[in-house]
Amino acid sequence: MTNVAQSTLASALLAAQQALPSVGKDSQFKSQSYGYAYTSSETMIAACREVLHAAGLTLRRAGWKFEGTPEGGGLVTSQMILTHAGTGESVADEVAWVAVPRGQQPIDKAVAGALTASLGYYLRDLLLVPREDENEMDKRDDSGYKPKAATPAPRPAPAPAPRQTQQDAPQSIPASRAAPTPPKATEPATAAPSGSYREVIGSRPPKGCYWRTDNLRVMRVSKSDKPTKNGGSRWGVLLAGGDLEQDTWASTFDEDVADAASEARDGNVAVQAFVQDSQYGPTLYGIRIPEVQLAEPAAAVAVAESDIPF
Repeated sequence: MTNVAQSTLASALLAAQQALPSVGKDSQFKSQSYGYAYTSSETMIAACREVLHAAGLTLRRAGWKFEGTPEGGGLVTSQMILTHAGTGESVADEVAWVAVPRGQQPIDKAVAGALTASLGYYLRDLLLVPREDENEMDKRDDSGYKPKAATPAPRPAPAPAPRQTQQDAPQSIPASRAAPTPPKATEPATAAPSGSYREVIGSRPPKGCYWRTDNLRVMRVSKSDKPTKNGGSRWGVLLAGGDLEQDTWASTFDEDVADAASEARDGNVAVQAFVQDSQYGPTLYGIRIPEVQLAEPAAAVAVAESDIPF
């Protein structure tokens, strides 16, 4: 163990990093199609606290602030202070995390989740805790990698039908009355965080859209579009993961969004979806795909027209 009285902050931090080779996965996510194990923030915090204290180091959040709106979410910025008990040395860091309310979730829960997640990831970075993941970048064969051409600007999509009728609704959900089309947005969609995502947004996302950022996966995408009553086109996108209780079909009226969803499905990566909920299910108006794809490509899965419930 490090001699706290004689060490410096730097030597104590070195000892703490050497004392924690990894943190095991303690949580499990499962859906109808797939599942995975992961390390919870609480487990990461507990393991890191133990080695920090053994090295004579303390960490505290000196304060935090939220910049955004309750409806659309925003950025939670925290001030972290690492202190060496023996010498009184300290260093401060600023950590930012996105807080996005999902569905009917209030903003206070989104902020609380952002505070916990930002602390867990900050501790992992501070102590250089490696991921226990068989798909890490250093284990991936990139010998056949070819950079993709730049994605062209999205083409304007046909406007959604003025009213969504019983005929257009998913067959599995009876519609008692038509749902009016929401008013068009007056502000553009929010930018992808930190430039780590490529973002494809439909030409006219309506108000009421929000970003689902909870490790979603694209499971299937219809290979052909279906005509709508007003002469437009619609594609089916099957989403899974995050807080979805089961695999969920979403509609998109924009071909560029459908193409981006197909790319995410072929790359088997976690995405963020810009959706609007309705009585017929979610409508997909945009998608974010990680610039660095960590997973291996998945085998293509054919989608029968009868599989899509609309």
